[in-house]
Amino acid sequence: MAEAERSGDPVVLAASVRVHAHVLVREKHTAQAVNMVRHTVDQLSGSYHQRLPRYLAAVGLLLLRGATGASRNGDREAAHDFLTEAKEVARYVAFDRPDAWANFSPTNVALHEISAAFSFGDAGIALQTARPLMRRHIPVPERRAALWAEAARAYSQQGRLADGYQALRIAESCVAQDVRRPAVRELVADMAARDRRRALPELHHFSRQLGAPA
Repeated sequence: MAEAERSGDPVVLAASVRVHAHVLVREKHTAQAVNMVRHTVDQLSGSYHQRLPRYLAAVGLLLLRGATGASRNGDREAAHDFLTEAKEVARYVAFDRPDAWANFSPTNVALHEISAAFSFGDAGIALQTARPLMRRHIPVPERRAALWAEAARAYSQQGRLADGYQALRIAESCVAQDVRRPAVRELVADMAARDRRRALPELHHFSRQLGAPA
């Protein structure tokens, strides 16, 4: 990361800090990750209307990494601040497209808002944020799958297992392999375990299909 700082290139710096923060979050050093992102963002934020797309993408993705770290750290205020700034950056990203710079887009910001709301136990807010996206055409299949997987988590948090199952099947129809990721398989196993009366046999079948039986 010191080399990135010496380069004097803000895009390189933002990308380097984002990768380092990802490692810190993965190793559960979330507070350190949040502080690092905040320090870097303070140097790079502002004047977005004058910035090139690659700069906006680098800063935007760094902000989203900060929001993820803050959510994992239980820091609601920091998560809100990062997401608010990311939405400001996204105002200057013209539209969502499959080749969007490093996949930073207004849709990606909204997905992180949904994930953060879920992390703080605010399933209602997560679904409220998700509903407008459910009615929109999202050109990137992976983004559509992520939306419905996040919705499934929120439905599950509310105890709405049938709705959660339907959301997961929609996610599967977008990108089948995405519902086979460990986090989604864990969600499906948890949902199946909570359906003790087996009111949703299709959910249990789905769990077995994914290799995540309750």
